[in-house]
Amino acid sequence: MKTIKSIFISILFIPVLAFAHEPAALPNAGLTPESAFYFVDKLGEALREFFTFNPEAKAHLQIDFAAERIAEIKIILETKGVNAKGLEVAQSRLQANIAKAAGIIEGEKSKGKDVSELAKSISEDFDTNKEALKQAFKDQERALEAKEDELKAKIREARRAGDTAQVEALVKELGEIKAQKELLELKEEEQEEALEQEEEKIEREMDKKEDAEKAIKEAEEEKQELLGVVVMDGNGGDDMTGIVVMDGSGSDDLSQIFTKFDRLLAQAKELFAKENYVGAKQLAKQAEKSLDAVEDAIEDLEKAKEEEKELKKEQEEQTKEGAEKEAERLENGQRQKEAEKQQGEAEEQGSEAVGR
Repeated sequence: MKTIKSIFISILFIPVLAFAHEPAALPNAGLTPESAFYFVDKLGEALREFFTFNPEAKAHLQIDFAAERIAEIKIILETKGVNAKGLEVAQSRLQANIAKAAGIIEGEKSKGKDVSELAKSISEDFDTNKEALKQAFKDQERALEAKEDELKAKIREARRAGDTAQVEALVKELGEIKAQKELLELKEEEQEEALEQEEEKIEREMDKKEDAEKAIKEAEEEKQELLGVVVMDGNGGDDMTGIVVMDGSGSDDLSQIFTKFDRLLAQAKELFAKENYVGAKQLAKQAEKSLDAVEDAIEDLEKAKEEEKELKKEQEEQTKEGAEKEAERLENGQRQKEAEKQQGEAEEQGSEAVGR
């Protein structure tokens, strides 16, 4: 009880009037929805909201809270996994924080105020947090993939040892890990879609020029991220220029997809230079959307390579196991021949002794 009281008192003295906001690393998650004392965290945030009077400060406060939610999501994924009950709580509260920020901006606009600068600031600040959220899911995905590889190696060892019970237990565990990966992907997609809806409300209030600038920037960053995953000229370890990408209307290889992207983005920049900011944003969004097919192709290739790698490893192990069995068979055969030879010699010696 003393612990709760001390936490409650400390909450009351949290500074709530100054919000010189600067995008930064995620805050300490502190209490998470998995904790029995999480209600203290919610109470503290409610008090901070109550004692914050400036609308701009209130909007920025929700982005601060959103950063805390993302920190909670990161910790929950790392310590409890995607099946943790607290994960849905943190995700739901994250969406609520962004919705509140958007609501504050829309409310100020309805009063006749110019909210373009506020909307821009909120949008930029949350972009940093959104990248941290994306990274949290990616880190968990990699952790699950590492666990998959570990289990597959153990399954191969158990099969070589002929331990059927162990193989069954490991295969079951592997199935659970794969199910967790699928659930993780689903939760990430749902979170992304939900946040995009609220972000759209904020971005609608931005200055059209700034909005178009942001769309062009995001499209360029998306391309650079994909180029960082694969070497397009074939000089690196992965040459994907021959991969066929289905885009819904037909098929193109990766070079054609990127050519299409460059064309759309160039057109967007041309419209931007002519101060057609609405058209520039639309084309930039189209350019970014065209890269979805590339991302899907990269994922498909990575899966295919992993399956090919596993198949090759299994074949090598089967060959090795077959060679070992053949060597053992030959050795047993040689031993049997020597034993028969010795038995024959012994019988011959016995016959000679009887003849004497």
